[in-house]
This record gives sequence, C-alpha cells and structure tokens, in this order.
Amino acid sequence: MRALSVLGLFAIAACAKGKPLRNLDLDVIRVTEARLRTDTVGDGEFASVATFVLVDADNTAKEGAYVSLGGELESADKTKVGELKTQSLWIPAGATRTFALVDLEHQARPAAAAAKIKVRGALVPETPPAAHVEEVREVDDYGKMVVQGTLVNDADRPGQVMVIASFHDADGKPMTRPFTMMNVEPKTRQSLQFVGPQGSKHGTIFVGDAIF
Repeated sequence: MRALSVLGLFAIAACAKGKPLRNLDLDVIRVTEARLRTDTVGDGEFASVATFVLVDADNTAKEGAYVSLGGELESADKTKVGELKTQSLWIPAGATRTFALVDLEHQARPAAAAAKIKVRGALVPETPPAAHVEEVREVDDYGKMVVQGTLVNDADRPGQVMVIASFHDADGKPMTRPFTMMNVEPKTRQSLQFVGPQGSKHGTIFVGDAIF
C-alpha cells in the first residue's frame, strides 16, 4: 500500500492517463457555519494543542468534487495571526461536509478571534471514490445524537479508510468531528456508529482519505 490521500491518488491516475483535470466553478462551493477552537489534535506522540476551525462547505453543483479549503486565522482587529492547513474532502452533489482546518504550524493561537476561509479548488474526478458511506441514520440518545451507517468498499482491492463523523448543535453549528481508521476488504460492507456530545442535534458520517 502507498500512503496517499484519495485526492493524491486521483491526481496521479489522471496525469498517468494524460487527461486534463477539470474543476468546478468555485462559486458553487458555499462555506457556511464555522467554529473556532483550541484543543488537542492528533494522537499519541503526534498529539499537540493547536487552534483549528470546524467549518461546513456545501456543494451546490450537480456533480461531486474533491473540494479543498484553506484560510487564515485573524485577531479581533483583522490582523493575520496564523495560517490554516489546506484540507480536501469529497463532497457529492448537493451535499455538505465538515472540514477541520488546523493551524499550519500546529500552534495554539490565543489571539485568534475569527477565521477567513478560502475555497482553493473543486476537482472533478472521472469516477466517484470507491469507498463511501450509505444508510446513514440518526438516533437521539437522551440529549445527544448517535449516528449509524454502513461503510461500503466498491474497490476490488483492500485498503485503509478514514471514516469521519460530524455533529452539529440545534443552531446548525459544528460541534465535533471525530474520526477512525478502518481496514476494508475488497467489495465489502461494514457497520459504523459514532456517539455525539451532549446537546448535539444532528450527525452524519462520511469518508475522508483512503489508502489502496
């Protein structure tokens, strides 16, 4: 296996075939709710306290795309105090995905009061990603949301898939975005479940990076 994101895999495949890449008009990607936080990011020896932004992006186009978001952290007087690392996610047509944009240097930015989010790209692949989540359903569990679904691997080879959940409050603002890495066998389906924080009113599950 090669440790490449789904976006990287597609770019390499497209270049190998000699076909030009196509992008959606960036205006069809609408950045909506955002929440600035400073907390622990990463796991184990890679864990650190950093400032990050949870932000939703809507794909209003009639076709899916790998959408890339980046941006800057700003102080109350609009001064730049940090840069956000660009992240790419597959967003189907008409769907919304929650991004977690972390400070580029993995630093806490106590002066940060807001974030300026930029849509950096919306790459259209020849085919949608092989790994995806189906049958997503929400269950209210005494004041917090439980979200369940089925991870589907349509590829004819095994891989490792990052599965992401996002939870929102009653006002539609993102609260948390937990994730897990899952090993998948060819042409298989696996059940998923994530439990949201107290006060969460909506949850969903989707695929992030994949390694095949």
